[in-house]
Amino acid sequence: MPTTRIHHLGNDLLSVTTVRTENAWIITVSGEVDVDTVEPLRRSLEAASSARLPLPVLLNLRDVDFGGSTLVNTLLRARLRIGPDRLSLVDPGPRVIRLLRLTGLDAHFAIGRRPAARPQPDPVPKVTYLP
Repeated sequence: MPTTRIHHLGNDLLSVTTVRTENAWIITVSGEVDVDTVEPLRRSLEAASSARLPLPVLLNLRDVDFGGSTLVNTLLRARLRIGPDRLSLVDPGPRVIRLLRLTGLDAHFAIGRRPAARPQPDPVPKVTYLP
């Protein structure tokens, strides 16, 4: 029987739910990710990165309403700690997709539509802005 552990962290503007199964960590984020609210997300990612058994980490960003430089910084730190082969961004909303594309990070993260062992690449085409 699979073991599942669920932890919920949050504040008034950000909610982070972490589920650990025997196959993966699933971290679901909703709300605003900024310098004042990011700590619950950082703690969840740190728990996943420091686990004894290196499981895939599926970071569900569908319900993120705001994310700027703090979200970018948090994602980059998570990628370094967890590893690009273990960290997948799942179903990022349009604001997160735009942020990733503007910063060029969409090419550096596995991005999928829904939690899966191997998320598929985002089917939305890239937009290139020329001066």
